[in-house]
Amino acid sequence: MGLFRMRCKKFLAVAILAALAPMAAAQVVGVALDPKAVLVEGELQIVDSPPADSVVFFEFSGARAKRLGQVRAPTSFQGPPSSVAITADGKLALATASLRIDPINPKELAPNNKLTVIDLSASPVRVVQTIELGASPSSVAIDSTGTLALAVHNADDSVTVLALADGHARIVEKLPLGKGAGPLAAAFAPDGKRLLISFPDRGRIGVFAVENGRLNVPAIRELSAGIYPTALSYCGRSGLAVVGNYGKVTGDIDTISLLDVGAATPRVIDTVSVGPAPEGVACSPDGRYAAASLQNMSTLPRTNPFYSPSSRVVLLKIDGKRLHRIAEAPFGAWAQGVGFLDDSRTLFAQSMGDRSLHLFRIEGETLEIAAPPIVFEDGAPVSYGISGR
Repeated sequence: MGLFRMRCKKFLAVAILAALAPMAAAQVVGVALDPKAVLVEGELQIVDSPPADSVVFFEFSGARAKRLGQVRAPTSFQGPPSSVAITADGKLALATASLRIDPINPKELAPNNKLTVIDLSASPVRVVQTIELGASPSSVAIDSTGTLALAVHNADDSVTVLALADGHARIVEKLPLGKGAGPLAAAFAPDGKRLLISFPDRGRIGVFAVENGRLNVPAIRELSAGIYPTALSYCGRSGLAVVGNYGKVTGDIDTISLLDVGAATPRVIDTVSVGPAPEGVACSPDGRYAAASLQNMSTLPRTNPFYSPSSRVVLLKIDGKRLHRIAEAPFGAWAQGVGFLDDSRTLFAQSMGDRSLHLFRIEGETLEIAAPPIVFEDGAPVSYGISGR
């Protein structure tokens, strides 16, 4: 009886502690929706009188999503799928748009320059600020403190540095990166002390120092990965990062590269084949996995010999500072972003073709469907931001 009572008391104590433990904050994901463009047999067409661009926000627990709200904000499919950023605490979001419908010729696209600041702590979520930046902000990133942000301008070879405070953004400075630099995507290190910027036209990834809320130019070092490096992702706090080498969309196999950015001298340490046109890349928060969303020639006309009806998501394990391809799965055409949730086993991939967010789960060394796709009626998912990084 004494032993039974001790076990009961121990079980009760554990149950009480579990009940009293603070619940983890829900993870917020923001998805940019672009209703302006469609593909018809591989040809881009601008939609007549499309609905307004918007960003929709969800709280995720595993593959279960709770919709938080949606706001009108300029978005664009053009550029890497990193035009939304969310603070680590999930209270503030930024969204940029590189292109808009040309007001003079509505069948064409023209540069945009808008950054939208969104209050996620409000109910409902709401836009609190719209800022004019340089031409065509193609990517936006926020550091882990939620006090510093950076927008990349591919069209005018520059970046805009912004300070975040009291739910608003303020331009600190605009930094030129050199004529013809063509920066495209950016990602802050988890400790906020370094920043990666991809320069696809030059085939380089710049490693920059960040000090006292400022970006130090020029780069500490420029790395050479593969053909046309674009999307970037840090692999948790492992000191590693990945870059997707998008290639030229010619039917040839493209690659992603592993970067040792925690080393005294950062360098590319591995590159592996994944398939045609990796539009998005991501690392799991625990640094054990990487994923790439491949357009897989699904943007070509059906008459092209390389045409595929679907995109593919490729899963890689990171082991011994090497990438090992272990699984892949098909999903809708015209892939955009791919991302991991905080459990490091659930991931999502965006399809413009079927306007859906596809959810997968890592089971052993396979990819399984985790839940039905989230389908969007008023635009195609083209980018995302995620809290808790």
